Amino acid sequence: MSLSDNRLRGLADAAAALAGEFTLDAVLQTIVAAASSATGARYAALGVIGEDDTISRFVHHGIDDATARRIGHLPRGKGLLGLLIRDPRIIRTENIAAHPASYGFPPNHPSMDGFLGAPVRSRGRAYGNLYLTEKAGGFDERDEELIAVLAAQAGAAIENAELAERLQSLAVQDERDRISRDLHDGVIQTVFSIGMGLESARSLTATDPQRVDERLDQAVDALDGVIRELRNYIFQLRPNQAAGMGLSRGLAELAREYEVNALVRPHLELRTGTDAHVPAAVVPDLLQVVREALSNAAKHANASTLTITGQVEEQRIAIQITDDGAGFDAATPRVGRGLDNMRERADALGAELNVISTPGQGTTVRLLVPIGTEEATWSG
Repeated sequence: MSLSDNRLRGLADAAAALAGEFTLDAVLQTIVAAASSATGARYAALGVIGEDDTISRFVHHGIDDATARRIGHLPRGKGLLGLLIRDPRIIRTENIAAHPASYGFPPNHPSMDGFLGAPVRSRGRAYGNLYLTEKAGGFDERDEELIAVLAAQAGAAIENAELAERLQSLAVQDERDRISRDLHDGVIQTVFSIGMGLESARSLTATDPQRVDERLDQAVDALDGVIRELRNYIFQLRPNQAAGMGLSRGLAELAREYEVNALVRPHLELRTGTDAHVPAAVVPDLLQVVREALSNAAKHANASTLTITGQVEEQRIAIQITDDGAGFDAATPRVGRGLDNMRERADALGAELNVISTPGQGTTVRLLVPIGTEEATWSG
């Protein structure tokens, strides 16, 4: 028996809704809402099976918060819900109370008669069960077909969400490792050097107080630099909201961070309409490259002016950071991983990165990221 056009449309809508979610919490809530909408069931829920074969998490749709609070504890997996855990196959009944496995409802629970449940599998394991109740006219065989497809969609969406969360955890760990290396290369060595300088100054207290004053001034200046650098790492450890923030707002935030670190207000020039051409997926890595460039400038350039520009040109987003600071000789060995980190990020984007610098004449960092759009048109 084939699904009707309305049911097929419901499945398509459910698939579209799930495709737009990435976090596990959002996916689970979308699953139950989509199942309710697609089948016409008044109530829908998904019970996640815990290690002890009871329900460890229960995501529901159709019961308001006040009613849920009056009911109290969530289901643990008795009655029909427990039967689905023990025997994971589709269950359909017109009357929950009349089913041999029925356990009854707790006080303040809404009345429910018809029931349709199906197991949800993810990565080859029983992840949980999808429950539907209270459909006008009752559930039929076509609804069984529908919930089987919905359960398969749910399993795939859950697997994708769990994979995304694992990848995010790995990305966070990689970022922590990078920051740890930078802290060791920069901040920790600087603090150690300051400590050695102060220790040597102690022996000069009686014989050369002027040199002691000079050493103390140097130590204070160096500690100010350490504080600025630590503040920059604190900014980097904030939760990454770049994709939702967008390029324009993200660059404005980075400009503000640079002003705090270097005490110089950057000049930001972003062509109107640029955000509309930049895919959200590339924004986090793009901003990280800019952040690294600004961090290097704050630490080493001692610039009086800095300009950040952004525009779309020839199906690429072009970001440029230019300062009038100390510059550097590309042939001179570098301390730290600033430029290496920028190149790694650029490679991840499939982008072209050019760094042009001359001692005493400042530095220009130019990033060209392919975005695969048509030639830009400007609204201003």
